[in-house]
Amino acid sequence: MFFAPNVRVVDDLFAPEFKDRLIETLSWMPMHFLNRWERFKSHELDMHWYYPVAYTEEPFTDDVEPDLLALDDTLLPIVECWQLIKTKLGFPVRLYECSISANTFGTEGRIHQDIDREDVRANHMTVLVFCNKKWDVNWAGETLFFNHAGEISSAVMPAPGRVVIVAGDPLHVGRSVSRTCPTDRRVLVFKFWRVSE
Repeated sequence: MFFAPNVRVVDDLFAPEFKDRLIETLSWMPMHFLNRWERFKSHELDMHWYYPVAYTEEPFTDDVEPDLLALDDTLLPIVECWQLIKTKLGFPVRLYECSISANTFGTEGRIHQDIDREDVRANHMTVLVFCNKKWDVNWAGETLFFNHAGEISSAVMPAPGRVVIVAGDPLHVGRSVSRTCPTDRRVLVFKFWRVSE
């Protein structure tokens, strides 16, 4: 792994018992096949598996944390995960999306940014939580981040329970798993804004 200053990896945020509960919860979540071409006009083969846990169409203004906190008790590990992340960050934030993303063999991600407004990008943050019970380096599925020259600035393997904290919404992509991977690559994603106190 190597990281740019705006990408931080935390491997010890969760106690082993909690990590197991979180991964188990995400393992049975139903996924929807999302065609991003229809919504974002990105590429006609830009598709992946997705589940919106708490989501808004107004990311620049809305706060979905109340929706997250109101989840059914069966999804409590997702709520607890968010609370642990907020404590780790140590500054006020406004959550606008919590989702689960899954990549199977052949569902390549695309290099993208999460928001389209350059003027507010400095306050944007994303946290990825990798939620597979185990991961083998031969299964691929890396998350890559790019600098403005299009070169890889950070590369992260999807280790179980690994947390990636990303500031400033750099260009990034979740790569497809290899054909030898026996499972999907599941990632719990939180997207939010750093806000002034």
